[in-house]
Amino acid sequence: MSLTYPSMPGAAGRALDRRKASILRAIVREYVKSGQPVASKTLVERYKLQVSAATIRNDMGVLEELGYIVQPHTSAGRIPTDLGYRWFVDNWPGTSWPEIPDQDRRAIDVVLDAEFRGLDYTLDSTSHVLSTLTEAAGIAMAPPSRRNQLRRLDLIMRDARRATMLLVADNGEVEQGVVEFTEGKAEEQLDDLARNLNAKLKGLDFNDLAETVLNGDNVSADWKAVADEIGNVIEAGASQRIFRGGTANILSRRYFSDMETVQEIVDALEHPRVLSGLMTAVTDSATVLVFIGQEVPVEQMRACTVIFAPYGAGDDRQGSVGVIGPTRMDYPHTIAAVEAVARRLGALLENTG
Repeated sequence: MSLTYPSMPGAAGRALDRRKASILRAIVREYVKSGQPVASKTLVERYKLQVSAATIRNDMGVLEELGYIVQPHTSAGRIPTDLGYRWFVDNWPGTSWPEIPDQDRRAIDVVLDAEFRGLDYTLDSTSHVLSTLTEAAGIAMAPPSRRNQLRRLDLIMRDARRATMLLVADNGEVEQGVVEFTEGKAEEQLDDLARNLNAKLKGLDFNDLAETVLNGDNVSADWKAVADEIGNVIEAGASQRIFRGGTANILSRRYFSDMETVQEIVDALEHPRVLSGLMTAVTDSATVLVFIGQEVPVEQMRACTVIFAPYGAGDDRQGSVGVIGPTRMDYPHTIAAVEAVARRLGALLENTG
């Protein structure tokens, strides 16, 4: 699975007058709530648009021509398109998203006010609370370990020519690889090699380890083998750990047209490199990012909306959290929940760092 970035049709930039904007907002809200195509009569009865049903139908026709809504079948009402959802998000009538309800804030407090048991435990719990708050799949990615500093390197014998390499970070995170030597090694030799490597590498950023191992004259084959495997661990993205909660929410067929689509989404969720590639872009952003439908870089997820936000204890230790769910979602609540969790998680790590 690869990442590509499709562009949305040009109508996204078309300005709407106040009445059409109100009608489109009402259609999005009503469809998200009911899951049923929205008719002009429904808008007259439930929303204070102060115009006739005939006027609403005419404006709905214009919105359909612009690509913001579609009529799924004859005589039905309209439903938002990906472009309609995008307009809804980009034209939110306010300077910020609404505050999350008190019960949601308490649910976040239960997870992030608890005794800190380590980053992995906290991120796993975070992914589950996000899934509960949003009824989507919650995702949390640890900061790239290349930004961590080495506390200890261990070499543990597997067989005569192979050793498990453990890179233990300053925050307790552990990355693992397998070093293959050209000649057999005894345990005493591995212990000596690890001791010499630690003397040179302890306290360095993970990103600098491989290059440092190779610095100097007459670097041995053993040191080169260790440097190669450190590079493999870092470059392959094994240092980025992703936690998922609530994948079962994706299995709800009420949001998706068929089980084949559902299975493709679940399969994509199980590929760490796909999620890592998607989420890493978020750590370069200062705010929440929202991909809707055809905007999602992962082809198998283009029936979804992806919402991620960066968190971090300092600019150089950022990870990201977010949700993956149907395009038919409560955008104000979901975006506000993701932002709230990202802020709290960043504050927690800063206080425990």
